[in-house]
Amino acid sequence: MPTRPVREIIERDRLVAVTPTTTVKGAVDEMAEHCCGSVVIMADDSIVGIFTERDLMLRVVHTGRDPATTPVGEVMTKTPDTILADAPVADAIRAMDEFSYRYLPVLDGERCIGVVSTRHLPFKDIIEMSAELQTRHDIAERMR
Repeated sequence: MPTRPVREIIERDRLVAVTPTTTVKGAVDEMAEHCCGSVVIMADDSIVGIFTERDLMLRVVHTGRDPATTPVGEVMTKTPDTILADAPVADAIRAMDEFSYRYLPVLDGERCIGVVSTRHLPFKDIIEMSAELQTRHDIAERMR
């Protein structure tokens, strides 16, 4: 079972974050500059949302909004689920699998220190958990 903490698998160069008033274009510029698929939305040192590639597609492009004038706060995913930095990687794998998250903000206490993405999840750990994940999928399918 993958027990090492999530903090060991996040990229540490810096938290890629913007404010709710940043335009979508500004948020996408940050994502492009840092080669990542999400930005954390921060207000008063607290995480208030996350903006992802999926939000860009569904809430901006699909709806015909102007990225140059739309504040990211209007199209972000508000109050996203998070995971604690000291939680085991297995918990991140379970949450990301269950809710189809591609990005999950990581908190150290109240402070956001990064985002774990599906690209960060160690393949070896996912393989070790494959039987459990399949059982969870089977149960979810039966409950539909």
